[in-house]
Amino acid sequence: MDVQAAMVDERMLRRVIALLVSFADLAERVAGRSAPVRWLVLLILRHAEMVAEDFVFDAAGMPPAALEGIAAVGNDPDDALCLAARFYALAVALCALLPIGGRFDWRSVQRSLSSGPVAPGSGRALSGYAPKPNDTS
Repeated sequence: MDVQAAMVDERMLRRVIALLVSFADLAERVAGRSAPVRWLVLLILRHAEMVAEDFVFDAAGMPPAALEGIAAVGNDPDDALCLAARFYALAVALCALLPIGGRFDWRSVQRSLSSGPVAPGSGRALSGYAPKPNDTS
């Protein structure tokens, strides 16, 4: 496989994972909304979940699953949270397809953590950001 094609595939998978997590967040948020709003958003999200499920199974090379009986069909807040959990599960399944040892440098994080804990107001932070003291004037 071409290296450039592999990087594009990895980037695309990461974008799809981010989209699935954002759908899950939307489903969690709609659980607290009124019934008509919840009905409309869940209608759209259920269609997105079916498409995402087909994509995940296709990307994993698995046969399509017969999970229609398990999917929530109501419009209660619990059904919205169940749909959010399904989106999270699909995102985790796609994470398993990502190559191990991506471009993130874990050694730099370990070096920063081994230098000791970051005390509030010490001026040291992992990202190089030093919080400013509160202005009380």
